[in-house]
Amino acid sequence: MNGDGIEFVRVNSVAVSGSTRATTAQVSAAGAEGDDNGAERFDAVEITQPLGLIASPTITSTTEAVCVRRGDEMVALVLIDKGAASQDVESGETRLHGVGGSNATAVFRIRADGAINITAKTGQRVDMQGATQSLMRGDDYSTSLNTAVDAIKVLNIAVGTFATAVGGALPAVAPAAVTLNTAIGVCNAALDTFKSSSSLWLSTKIKGE
Repeated sequence: MNGDGIEFVRVNSVAVSGSTRATTAQVSAAGAEGDDNGAERFDAVEITQPLGLIASPTITSTTEAVCVRRGDEMVALVLIDKGAASQDVESGETRLHGVGGSNATAVFRIRADGAINITAKTGQRVDMQGATQSLMRGDDYSTSLNTAVDAIKVLNIAVGTFATAVGGALPAVAPAAVTLNTAIGVCNAALDTFKSSSSLWLSTKIKGE
């Protein structure tokens, strides 16, 4: 323990209470380096966490707590793990990232320029509210919709041409009918593509309602 009453201790385990909004740790304090059995131990050390935030990290051999003693009690002011993988944080950025053994790449970033980025771990998704509906990828949807609309317009033009031909000389009907049938085929193909394209423009990464 140093002169300012603050000491660094090794964290052995962390537990989140099932009855109160509290997180506690078992820690090893004073003792010879590497002598875990001989180290002074404290159970149920309360970890102070800011309102609105609670975390239960995966404990590694480099997880430490910055603690103060209060009589016979020890209180953890903050948990740190300088042995964990680094985060490429911009100057001026605020970042929230996973503290589990496999979720450090899931991050919420308030970027230095004011942009907000939410990134799930690869293979996972971002869920919002009840996560009962797939949100839409607008650019892909717009492309598919425009293709279908253009095909319908071509079909309408062909129908108009055919109708005009029917009202005119009979020899003109045959080529008009060919044009109409071609347009119908193109339109139906485009509509089929649009119908099946939901796999493209419905997001697999974000769910909401």
